[in-house]
Amino acid sequence: MNLFEMKQNLFNIGQQIKTVNEKITAKSASPDPAAVEDIKELNKTAEGLQVRFDALKKQTDAEELKQKAHLKKSTAKPAEKREDRIIQAEAAWIRHTMRPDNAEFSQKLTEARQALQDDSTTNGSDFLPINVSNQLISEPFATNPLRQIETVSTITNLVLPRIGFDIEDDSFISDGDAAKEIDLKGDQVTFGRNQVKVRAGISDTVLYGSDTALVDYTNNLLSSALQLKERNMALGTNLAANLAHMSFYDTTSVKIGSVTGDSLYDAILSALGDLDDAFQDNAKVLMRRSDYYAMIKSLANGSSSLYAAQPEQVIGVPVQFTSAAVTPIVGDFSYAQLNYDIHGALYEQYKDYQKGINYFQLTAWFDHQIKLASAFRLATVSGTTTTTTSK
Repeated sequence: MNLFEMKQNLFNIGQQIKTVNEKITAKSASPDPAAVEDIKELNKTAEGLQVRFDALKKQTDAEELKQKAHLKKSTAKPAEKREDRIIQAEAAWIRHTMRPDNAEFSQKLTEARQALQDDSTTNGSDFLPINVSNQLISEPFATNPLRQIETVSTITNLVLPRIGFDIEDDSFISDGDAAKEIDLKGDQVTFGRNQVKVRAGISDTVLYGSDTALVDYTNNLLSSALQLKERNMALGTNLAANLAHMSFYDTTSVKIGSVTGDSLYDAILSALGDLDDAFQDNAKVLMRRSDYYAMIKSLANGSSSLYAAQPEQVIGVPVQFTSAAVTPIVGDFSYAQLNYDIHGALYEQYKDYQKGINYFQLTAWFDHQIKLASAFRLATVSGTTTTTTSK
């Protein structure tokens, strides 16, 4: 039995003692004469548990001292890498957030902050939350494929021009859909702050596990939850009025135009051809994989060669898949952007008393803006109804 297992067993016995003592207290207040015998049995159980606890505590303390002594004897300890120090600091910070009343966790967080020698100003107080936020936003995961084709930023109070370049005496934006949209919306895009709360359920086994496992487990859960929320906003078909602007299927303002074809393949090609030249070179298609397979089945007409071709070879532009794209979206996705205000991110412990689960909770603020609706088209098939309403 290693030290971690010994500590885990010690924790479990301690919980059993606590439960038995609570039962003794409850029985002591009972007027039932039979409660006296129950109290005697419970006292025997409590005594037995206490003996086990004391014996295991003695062995655990001895093993811990043994391991500490072994570490002190090691003279060839390699210098810690910055990445290792950051992981240790993050793990200590998560543990302290989950158990702020734990003196050992508080001490380890203090030591971890002191180890961040290049952060002497705040000793990690600001660095840790912002570093974790950056990781959650920047790390590529497959949950939200839009992250791979859109711009993702972390700038507070972000304001951008709708078109990021200008050519003197050029007529590119003097007329057409882009010019009309800019006249209606203005030539700047202002990113707002929309609150979202996501949580990672953390058991004691994970909390008392290794630093790397705790950090990876927590960050992966939070990142997956954030990306699912992002995708639901960007591809939502029934959003609240104040959030509808985030969706490619929004119909409350300057909506994305639809191009109809006799088949999905015809509709996508027609949508690509309908884009202005300025958006052609960087055009991509976002669609459901099931729709793509149905389209291939129709095009193949019994031949198997088309199934081996890459989607870009079939359609002519790169394709990203997501089950949330109820209608294929064609366009230059650099004209859509996701922005987080990571300096406002809040991390805290959350307890769901009904489920009895402790969570590491992140409160974040983000916005998704489609800078130019005219850079996109929805590919629809004639005779079908497209679900593009936002409420």
